[in-house]
Amino acid sequence: MPLSIDKLIHIPEIDLGEIYLRAVRYEDYADIYDYGKNDVVTKTLAWDSFKTIEEAQDAVKNVFLSRPDKTLPNAYAIVHKATEKMIGTCDFHRIEWDKGIGEIGYVLHHDFWRKGYMTLATKALIRFGFEYLKLNTIEIGHANHNIGSRRVIEKCGFHYVKTGIYKRLNQETKYYEMTKKDYQQLQMTNP
Repeated sequence: MPLSIDKLIHIPEIDLGEIYLRAVRYEDYADIYDYGKNDVVTKTLAWDSFKTIEEAQDAVKNVFLSRPDKTLPNAYAIVHKATEKMIGTCDFHRIEWDKGIGEIGYVLHHDFWRKGYMTLATKALIRFGFEYLKLNTIEIGHANHNIGSRRVIEKCGFHYVKTGIYKRLNQETKYYEMTKKDYQQLQMTNP
C-alpha cells in the first residue's frame, strides 16, 4: 500500500558528510541542465541530453515534481555541501506497492565521478527504501559497459539476477536486486 501523499512529498533530508540528500526542488533545474546536457553523463540513461534549459525546467516540473501524484516518492537531489550545488539525483522511479518492489535510478555530474558520492547516496536510498518506504525488494540495473555503475551496485550489496536488453537504447543491461533479508544481513555485518 502506498504511503500518504504527505510522506511521499516530505521525504527526510539525509546528511552524508560532503554531500546530503534532499527533495528535488523546481529551482534545481539549472544544476540539472548543467549535468543533463552532457552526453557522457546521459548516454546510458532513460532520457536524452538536454538541448535547452527549458527542457530541464520541463523535466523538473513534469517528471520530478509530479512523482507524488503517481504514488512515487519525491526524487532526492544530491547536493555538494561545499558549493551547495545540486550534482545529481537518486530515486525510486518505479514502485509496485502491491508487491513491495521498487527500482532505483541515479545520475551524477561528471565532475563528481569517482569520489564515492554515488555509493554513499545509493546506500542511503536503500535504507530509505526498506525503512521509510517499507519495501520488500529493491531492483537496479546498469548498461553492460557502464563499469562505474556496476561498481556502485556491487559495493552496495546487490545480487546479480539476469541480463536483458534495455529497449530504449537497445543495449545489453545487467539487473540486480536486494531483498529486505539481504539488507538486514548487511546491517548486521556492516552496522
